[in-house]
Amino acid sequence: MESDLEINSTYSVLSRLEFSARIRKRQEELKDLIELCDHGLSAWTKSQGGKSLSQGCQACKSGGYLCFYTGKKCNLDCIYCAQGTKQEKWAQPEGFDLINDQYHIDEIMESFNNPGAIWSGPNVRCIEYSGGEPFLYLDKVLKLSAFVSTYHSHIYQMVVTNGLLVTEEKLKTLYGCGVKEIKFHIGASHFSKNVLDKLEMARGIMDYVSVITPANPELKKFLIDKKGIHWLEDVGLHQLGLSEMGSTSILHLNNINKIGDKRSLEYFQSLGQLYIFDSVVGKALSGKDLTEVYISPAASREITYDIMGYAANNKMDLIVNDCSQDGRHFQRIQKNILERKIDRMRSAGIKNDKQMQKIQAMFEEQRMVMLEQFNGDQAQDWLKPLIQKASGKDKNIWRIKLEELAKLIVDYLDKT
Repeated sequence: MESDLEINSTYSVLSRLEFSARIRKRQEELKDLIELCDHGLSAWTKSQGGKSLSQGCQACKSGGYLCFYTGKKCNLDCIYCAQGTKQEKWAQPEGFDLINDQYHIDEIMESFNNPGAIWSGPNVRCIEYSGGEPFLYLDKVLKLSAFVSTYHSHIYQMVVTNGLLVTEEKLKTLYGCGVKEIKFHIGASHFSKNVLDKLEMARGIMDYVSVITPANPELKKFLIDKKGIHWLEDVGLHQLGLSEMGSTSILHLNNINKIGDKRSLEYFQSLGQLYIFDSVVGKALSGKDLTEVYISPAASREITYDIMGYAANNKMDLIVNDCSQDGRHFQRIQKNILERKIDRMRSAGIKNDKQMQKIQAMFEEQRMVMLEQFNGDQAQDWLKPLIQKASGKDKNIWRIKLEELAKLIVDYLDKT
């Protein structure tokens, strides 16, 4: 890690478990109006018309979900973006056919067609094309989606966009290549009429139209104060995903996106109290430690539950999904366990259902242990003492150097 970023706040910084107590209270208040599962890490409102949670979200919760980052570049410049400023993104070199900045498209195709690969096509339930702005990389999306729909048609495909570059022709082409869901980040354009009109147009083309946008005061004002959520219901939106804002992992800060990291942190601090989210998942099959640690503004998820409560109490016919740090942590656990289970079954040469059931039971037990350690009754708040150790107070200002906190966390985890 290479960073001189620091928190300077009039509020003390909370640990994840300290903050989650607030959210559990909000969930309890809405328990009869929402679906709550996955050890309390997943929550969404019930649709009065019987609409279902996106197949993509269902796949995400199962672990069989892959996010393909088509490229870094974006045509907008959101203050809260964890990928840096627009200038930083456009300044970084890119390979013309790379996905996730490392895999050539042909390599992905070969892996999908290889029965022995961990991420062979049959093991994948959903692909999400993201960015940057995927419509700046539409050729990549079309090439991959056409291949997937031709040879692995069971895979659900969706694309995320800020909407500015969307046209009817492009949507019809995407749909013809097997992309059935589009997710609009309506907050990126500050809820412009241009983008909202395109969202309404998409309802006549795509099977499923949803919104995924960060939960912040601007969103709450648009949805509730300006009644935007009622307009979304009226045009037939299937799902409203409220994404909890978060920083780049403080374990991987660097100077490449330094300006963007500083900008987003300052924005988070302007919203009030911060908390530190620890996502300890273990090691990947490759041996890489998957642990990540993020900074989030407490207001973001509080706003999520304000909006969920409004939708539930008004019996709205759309799903409002809590796309939280908790939910993303659960997805990371599920994906890592799925990879290990696939590897174990492959290497063990499973020959009958009894052997398969035994391995599945073993991994299910591991999953439940991890979830219990994460937010169960006996969960230990190991992070709070480290936050306190890294914190200093000067004239009612709490200061934390992120490099120092990251080192304390790494040292602690190395010893446990």
